[in-house]
Amino acid sequence: MMIPSFAPVMDIPYYYPCNFPLIHEVLLRQGSISSLALLAASRLYCLPSCADNGLVKPYFHKLDYEEPIWEMYGQRELGSFEEGKVHMRQHIGEGGLFLATGTSYHLPYCEDYQNPDYIRKHVKPGSRLHLVDHWIAVYGIDDEHFHVYDPVPSKYIGKVSQEAFHEFWKGNQSIPELAPAKRKEKLRTYGTMDVRATGKLDSSGYREMLTQALGTQISEFMAGRTITQGERSYHFGQGVSLHLMKTLQEWEEGNLGNPGNQPNDTLIAGLLFDMRWSRYFLRDLLQEAALWLGSPLDQYSVAFDAIIERWEKANQLLQVSRIKQQADWRVQLTSVIHQLIADEWRWYEALRSAVPQEACFNRQMASRTENGYRDALLRIVLDSCRELNAYHNTTIPLDKGGNAPLYGRDGQLDSLELVSLLLSSNRGLKTNGEREQERHFPRWPQLHCQRVRIKRLVRWWTILNGNGCLIRRRMRDEHSIPAGAIRRTRCASRIHLGRSGV
Repeated sequence: MMIPSFAPVMDIPYYYPCNFPLIHEVLLRQGSISSLALLAASRLYCLPSCADNGLVKPYFHKLDYEEPIWEMYGQRELGSFEEGKVHMRQHIGEGGLFLATGTSYHLPYCEDYQNPDYIRKHVKPGSRLHLVDHWIAVYGIDDEHFHVYDPVPSKYIGKVSQEAFHEFWKGNQSIPELAPAKRKEKLRTYGTMDVRATGKLDSSGYREMLTQALGTQISEFMAGRTITQGERSYHFGQGVSLHLMKTLQEWEEGNLGNPGNQPNDTLIAGLLFDMRWSRYFLRDLLQEAALWLGSPLDQYSVAFDAIIERWEKANQLLQVSRIKQQADWRVQLTSVIHQLIADEWRWYEALRSAVPQEACFNRQMASRTENGYRDALLRIVLDSCRELNAYHNTTIPLDKGGNAPLYGRDGQLDSLELVSLLLSSNRGLKTNGEREQERHFPRWPQLHCQRVRIKRLVRWWTILNGNGCLIRRRMRDEHSIPAGAIRRTRCASRIHLGRSGV
């Protein structure tokens, strides 16, 4: 039993995870246009992200996006090898690829095959590797062999004996020598799962998803979000660059006379080394988008290639300088990276003008709690601030999140721009379906403020349920109108500030 005329893609860049080519083939068989670049972008592999301990990896599920392209479901363990073969025959008989997870340690065609280094690199002290099960796809089965597709990293398509496949399918948790591994994800025996497209993409839909992927990338990179969960913080986009810069400066200062504050130089080296991966994925997305969407994305793709080359040279400078211990090399490296971060930011600012900023992946609906609503409101206000920065030449410092000053002392907006922000945010509320009755929010005191920050605006916000009623809260404008008020009206275009209509 075998899928006829199965000719999958085999030329896969080495930095793609093993599951993406398999998901790509599954989506194609479901009738959806697909590409590796868009699959990676849909899970934000293009977005730099790291934990505060320097671990660089995608943290898609820590952000608040729905699955835009594909979703995995039914991830499970089957009861036995024989039960697994029954499921496999049924799946292939219906024309589908059967996805299985196991250990590359028992695949005869793989470099990891019974290789002691496979064990050693996962259990050695200080290892930065995560122990994860390996994905392969089965496209045929007979009495003696399984026919498997395993393009990353082995670039293999062909037969595997039933005995070898059985050992593979037992998974990493069947290898007792791997038990001491510190970093590991959920490991399974006889593991499998199903994958489906969240919506079948035709040519028009595929172009739209490419545009949304670019819009999301630009928005998240420039927002530079930091998310704290427990004692761990996670940095995204420009926040990773700023985290690297801060760590480098502390590293430099530590070597200038305060060794007690000197961070681990291995952490610095690892962080800089891993800065490349997300940019490789973005390069692929830009090239794919240029093919489908045309100019000027091809020009931005070429310019970004130069930025990637500079990141690679910065990493080489670090490695060579550490070995040779050249004079003032830390100062030189910090200067190089500082300029590179600034130039990359300017590149994003230019790209933003070429991509519709309202085109982003859909957000998850907020939980129906007070904190959930406030988080949703904060997100919408920040998105509206990005629009102001993009189209009205304002300079709201979005890297400060809810502490970004909007109005008054240190503020970036005048009264007209503040009202524009309120109207833009109201559109975001309607778009995201977040309008609810006022009773969901506490009644905050009506404060007369000299300053307005984003988090204060969010705290004041009252979403009303009737006939276009928008906002009512008091604030002063920059012209010192005493105790002015943004009055509740029945028309969104008739918001009044103080005693003068706007």
